[in-house]
Amino acid sequence: MPGTCSGTQPNRSPSGGPATSNCIVTGGRLRSQMAGTSTSASAGLEGLAARLRALREDTEPRISQAAAARHLGVSQGKISRAETGRFLLDPEQVDALARLYGAGEDERGQLVSWAEALKPGRVDSRLIFQRGTNHFQERIRRMEEAAARVRSYQPGMVIGSLQTEAYARAVFGHHSPDEAAASVASRLARYRMMLDDPNRSWTLIQTEGALSWNLGGPAVMAGQLDHLVTASQLPNVRLGLITLATPMAFAAPHGFHIYDQQAVQIGTKTATALTSDPRDLGVYDLLFQRLEGAAVFGDEARTVIARLATRYRQLAKA
Repeated sequence: MPGTCSGTQPNRSPSGGPATSNCIVTGGRLRSQMAGTSTSASAGLEGLAARLRALREDTEPRISQAAAARHLGVSQGKISRAETGRFLLDPEQVDALARLYGAGEDERGQLVSWAEALKPGRVDSRLIFQRGTNHFQERIRRMEEAAARVRSYQPGMVIGSLQTEAYARAVFGHHSPDEAAASVASRLARYRMMLDDPNRSWTLIQTEGALSWNLGGPAVMAGQLDHLVTASQLPNVRLGLITLATPMAFAAPHGFHIYDQQAVQIGTKTATALTSDPRDLGVYDLLFQRLEGAAVFGDEARTVIARLATRYRQLAKA
């Protein structure tokens, strides 16, 4: 719980730039509306750390790390580590510091939003369904928005950020209409990020088996695969395909997403985990490198995808 702070809130000099999450993600970029100004700046752990440090240093008179620590009821060392990107602050702590430093409501909300979206943990699938899958999809979107580099692998379906509206509706077809509409909208927003920010890079790996899974019917699949071909031509997207003809010496049965070098989201049937543990990151970083080495990219991948799309169109006419 934050401690009390006597006196009035200090003023701070205006400074631009957004901020984001905590120890989960690092080195990203995002667009923000903080302090009424639309900017693009470094996000992730370094972004949050730098922003909190800047907010504190802009106060008049300047608030010391020791005073900030007393306000939160933590050690000064913890504040120091938080300002250098070496410690995770809870969303409540971020909010308390932002208030202490005189941040505006919009900026506080943005800071807390990223902290909430990117904190590590395990989310049971039953809890996701209870709370609504659209909320979880929105959390994923915010994580992607905070990262400068996203690497994804999906062996069972089209990667969420690449899904067409029709395909996404098939994915969420068993949900209520309102829930499905919100989840679909969140996935489409993730694709728009690819179009809107060429500075964020995406390396996305699919299996040919995932694209051969006829979800939603042949017409939906044909449109989806055409969309993949289009997305693969974006300058900031590398779309890889592990073909059926590729012999594999290892298994990778579940999908995962790596955000910069700081967080990995692992999805299974029953739960989704988000971790920043260096050991987990090392395992999935190595696994992605192996998957990347097994995949084909560029025209070679597009040729396979186009061939599958042609087959689906033939099925649609049958």
